[in-house]
Amino acid sequence: MYIYSRVILVFFTFLHTSFLLAEDLIHYYDTEQGFIEYQILGGAQLTNETNLNIQGSSTLRFKSWGKIRQEEDSGTVVTTGAINFTQEVRRIEKHIDGKVITVDYDNEQLFERKSRDKISSLAKETEGLRQVGQEVVAGVLCKIWIGPSVKKCLYKGIVLKQESRVLGVSYLKEATNAVFDKNVTSTQCILPSFPKNLFGMISDKIKTKKSNTVDNVCKVFKNVAHEVDAENKSLEPKTIVDAKKRKKFMNKITESIFKKQKEILPELLVAMKKSRECLHLMNDVFDKQICIKSYRATKNALGIESEDYAIFEDYDINPLDSIEDAIIDFAPRIPCVKRSKNFTDISNCMK
Repeated sequence: MYIYSRVILVFFTFLHTSFLLAEDLIHYYDTEQGFIEYQILGGAQLTNETNLNIQGSSTLRFKSWGKIRQEEDSGTVVTTGAINFTQEVRRIEKHIDGKVITVDYDNEQLFERKSRDKISSLAKETEGLRQVGQEVVAGVLCKIWIGPSVKKCLYKGIVLKQESRVLGVSYLKEATNAVFDKNVTSTQCILPSFPKNLFGMISDKIKTKKSNTVDNVCKVFKNVAHEVDAENKSLEPKTIVDAKKRKKFMNKITESIFKKQKEILPELLVAMKKSRECLHLMNDVFDKQICIKSYRATKNALGIESEDYAIFEDYDINPLDSIEDAIIDFAPRIPCVKRSKNFTDISNCMK
């Protein structure tokens, strides 16, 4: 009986060790280390009155077969038309030791959560797609995979190019430089020394303020094809667009911009009224210029493009008359802004 128990114990110990070894042998990428630089382009007509444009760049550094990797995006998100708004975007996401660390530059802190990596990058990136050929991207031969309105080119599990066109939204992320088997030093993957928020390690269900920031637009753009048109198996967009479906999707990708606009537009009215008060009190031309500069500085801080209520551009007009006219036009829109529930609503308020 004792010998029998020992045999069972040895067997299960061997089995457990085998599983651990097998787990360690699963590589996220099929190459040990590398460095890739990308360009990012995206755009959409959000409503009849407003367009969205994204321009930026991205880098991916990894070693230990992707067990340690860091992705960094930077660029601008710009809306023009009824809503004129520019937001600088910067995002860093680092995977290390079974954790994912995301940098929140707006609030100057790090968010840490458990990694959800259970399968390789190749399996994850090609789920629901089919291979159709090959292409050379950044001097590297990669395999083309297509699916519902999406086309990807992968090399050893690494996406070198991704194109999406669906419901009037276009997105392109393409490698411009790719070097593999490159020694990625730890100094290239240093994170800012912000305080760390560990709530994500306790529960993945806890939502952080990060989810409300505008750079989330880039992440939504990146996955448009998988969220919208599962019936379309071609990269080509459908000729007939479901208007309700498109409106719902546009409001989804602009949710963070909508929240920001709903916050800053009332602040812009306050800035206008303060400038009017300032101009009332000032008699000297030089002092009035200080009032105007203060208003413009507030607009810049809010991220509002100069074309929106550029009330002090014509110096032949009395600046006090100019700002009075602007307030008369702008103030009635604010109740509509406060009632708005999505980007379509707020765009209609401002048209």
